[in-house]
Amino acid sequence: MAFQFPLSAFYCTPNTHTEITGTNGIRMETPPEGGGLHLDTREMDRMLWSENHFLTAEVYHESHDVLVLLFTFRDAADRSITVHYGILPHVKTKLCFPLEALKGEKLFLNRFPGVMQSVIRGDACVDRHTIMHLGVSTIPSTVSRSVTITDICLASALPSFDYAFTPYVDELGQLAGKEWSGKMFSSKQLEQSLREELSDYEQNAAQESELSSYGGWKRLRFEASGFFRTEHDGQRWWFVDPDGYALFSKGMDCIHPAEAMKVKGMEHLIPPLPDRDGPYKDAWINDGFSYGIANLIRAFGEEWHRDWMQLTEHRMKAWGMNTIGNWSSIPFIQQSNIPYVYPLDGFPETTETIFRDFPDVFSPEYDRNAKAFSEQLACMRDDRRMIGYFMRNEPHWAFVDGLNLTEQLLASPKPFASKLVFLDTLIQKYSMIKSLNEAWGSSFERFEDILVDGAAAGSCDWWNSEARKEDFLAFNRIMIRRYVEVPAAYCRQADPNHLNLGMRYAWVGSDDVLEGCEAFDVFSVNCYQSKPDQELIERISKRLHKPVMIGEFHFGASDAGMLAYGIRAVSTQEERGRAYQYFVEQGAVIPELIGVHYFQLNDQPVLGRFDGENYQIGVVDVCQQPYYPFVEKMKLTHERLYDVRVGMLEPYRECPQEIPKTGF
Repeated sequence: MAFQFPLSAFYCTPNTHTEITGTNGIRMETPPEGGGLHLDTREMDRMLWSENHFLTAEVYHESHDVLVLLFTFRDAADRSITVHYGILPHVKTKLCFPLEALKGEKLFLNRFPGVMQSVIRGDACVDRHTIMHLGVSTIPSTVSRSVTITDICLASALPSFDYAFTPYVDELGQLAGKEWSGKMFSSKQLEQSLREELSDYEQNAAQESELSSYGGWKRLRFEASGFFRTEHDGQRWWFVDPDGYALFSKGMDCIHPAEAMKVKGMEHLIPPLPDRDGPYKDAWINDGFSYGIANLIRAFGEEWHRDWMQLTEHRMKAWGMNTIGNWSSIPFIQQSNIPYVYPLDGFPETTETIFRDFPDVFSPEYDRNAKAFSEQLACMRDDRRMIGYFMRNEPHWAFVDGLNLTEQLLASPKPFASKLVFLDTLIQKYSMIKSLNEAWGSSFERFEDILVDGAAAGSCDWWNSEARKEDFLAFNRIMIRRYVEVPAAYCRQADPNHLNLGMRYAWVGSDDVLEGCEAFDVFSVNCYQSKPDQELIERISKRLHKPVMIGEFHFGASDAGMLAYGIRAVSTQEERGRAYQYFVEQGAVIPELIGVHYFQLNDQPVLGRFDGENYQIGVVDVCQQPYYPFVEKMKLTHERLYDVRVGMLEPYRECPQEIPKTGF
């Protein structure tokens, strides 16, 4: 039987107001800066957290955009985990948090019906048996928020997800019930717009006299190697194209016809869809439906894919892009003459992982899988148009800042090969167990006892010794170095011609993340800020003696027909264009930075892609229409870029005013 939390026991943060609704609901009003409710759970029966498997609640709000609601759990050791939920306005939504997720093993939670993206942040884990605090809060917004929450419960079984049919998008995949500049009102209008644009491009092909056949800058040339490489000219780093010309990489990620909207679990919000076997069969992708592809079929018929590729090639060149970015369409890459980067698939894993996706790096399994992983490069090793490859994207283990993998290693009862290597490092350092005990303040009889007692390490006196901490941190760095170097070496062996562009870290939470990254040719990091982090870029480059590239950045705006605006956001498409120019030109003057790639070509679906992200971050919308104020600033930025990079023009210095994000 479910346990219902007593609503009267919740207390508010300052400026947050509540009102009890009915017998099991509470309406919470939070100010623009955010706020929330808190519950002291120390007096609760501990067994309730053990016997039940889910925390559930029903939520309803009438905001103008997606509401990001946070549930925070804090344990007796003052560790906390917060789950971020994206909730659509004007429809009741059932939230369901699996308490098992407090182990921290997942970054992205499975998506339940009606819910947008669900993401976990915070410490590596929380002890669900000693929960001391539960919080429910909102993130900052442009306006105050009002949300009704009912039936906050601990439950032993999944709740039922019974929703009323409430169509949320129109037949073109646009948000229903709202108008905005650029909205399409018929299939005929959409078809005419796209066909006219394609015809115009065919008759007025862009000419770039200052650029080489690979998009390099003809005013600066180095020694040609036949493939892309990097070079420092004494003042700044550059990519060098196969013919020897300098290149700053201006890229676009995810060049695809469109993303698919997840259908399962969202059926109550979707009007009837076309048959899987009819004219729109190409719009069905696994268990998702792509309105963007359906709109291309409406415009171009059976030859939609050919015409999309031709239109997109023209657009990339007209907009000044010189790189096809990560996760882009393979057929598009193959028919294009624009240089590209390539994401390798299936980064080496092991059957048992130390934390999230961090493998047992000293297991022979890791070495075998790393070798097999590298073999996918063999077929591309002679492609002169390929700039380089990313080994992976945003390792999930690195989302916990300052994560000590050695602690995670010893806390697990699993027989990791890395445990034995850790013991060897201690034996090599201390020789005798007596020496280790003196350093740590411990009383082990044998080195092997560390593996037994390490599982309960937090309660041991020796845990707080500085020598123990340093030994753990040292092995933490050893494991991360091997994590990088083993697959990097195999990749270099399989393909000596192309650049290793790194792992596209989400951010650099500590310098330990940089261990082994000398094996890369370029260190890639994603950067969701108003401008590139010059201090971080300089620090990374100085340590590794390598250039840095930004693999992702974006800006969304609130004036279009979308309900979430991404990780960085502004008010209008005009402001969005200014934000793009500011970011790129401020990056161009950083000597260590050699490229920035925008995420992404298409808006995400109104009802969310596979994981529930639904950001207005595309250069084109679901009807394949460019956001022209944004595009015009992008074109201007790219025309100015090389003169800005070498100091002939001042970079754009007006940082547009941002609005709070709706990112998850």
